[in-house]
Amino acid sequence: MNQYKTVWVRAGRLKKEEKKLLGRGKKLVDDPHQADIGELATLIETACNTLHEEGYDVISVLPSVSGHSEKGVMSQGGYGFGFSITDGAVITARRRTTE
Repeated sequence: MNQYKTVWVRAGRLKKEEKKLLGRGKKLVDDPHQADIGELATLIETACNTLHEEGYDVISVLPSVSGHSEKGVMSQGGYGFGFSITDGAVITARRRTTE
């Protein structure tokens, strides 16, 4: 039986309202620049509780991030920028010892 266990939980994208084609109502779409941190918190809590029930003690929760870049054109030239988005968390746990 393994002494350590790691679990990765993935964050979904935050939803935002956007106008439909030709302005006929609104729809929810994923925002490519923001993670749904509320959902991520719930996923982390669920994973930690599951690990506890399996006999593990959580020893760390580390965020995982992904890097992105965007570029565009302006009248006088181009521009670009980079940014990172939290895309989940890695949870590490150690099996409880029975003494």
